[in-house]
Amino acid sequence: MKWLTLLRHGKSVRDVELATDHERPLAPRGRQDAALVGRTMAGSDLVPDVIVSSPAVRARQTAEIYARNADFAGPARLAEAIYLGDAQDLLEVVRSLPEEAEHALLVGHNPGFEEFAALLLGIPASAAGVRMPTAAAAHLELPIETWSETQAGSALLLWLLIPRLLK
Repeated sequence: MKWLTLLRHGKSVRDVELATDHERPLAPRGRQDAALVGRTMAGSDLVPDVIVSSPAVRARQTAEIYARNADFAGPARLAEAIYLGDAQDLLEVVRSLPEEAEHALLVGHNPGFEEFAALLLGIPASAAGVRMPTAAAAHLELPIETWSETQAGSALLLWLLIPRLLK
């Protein structure tokens, strides 16, 4: 059995002049929400074995703040495919996770994360699937032995955590 948590990056700053979307940092609310999600998951004994993040600044910051607040021991890994990745790109990221990890956390973006959750749950992309506002975490159970076995329709959604509902 494997567990996968998809964590959308926290609320980011939109009104700063930056060269690219990739450089947008977290807003204060995004920092608070990432910390809250980390503390909540740690309090539920759900600290992942591996964290893989998009390299975008807002996602990396979310991963770092989450990790500190969840007492995650290692550094987060980066995967370019998570930034602007679609469901198939994210599936390949998951299939390449280290096999010794039982619980993995991916930090990334919409619409990719919502599409990927729908794919794993076997929900048609056109259906109203899992909605992930900023800093939302979807925790999935995968009845598989190796990450490479991950496929469409193979997951069960255990819970969806939305920071504003925790406040």
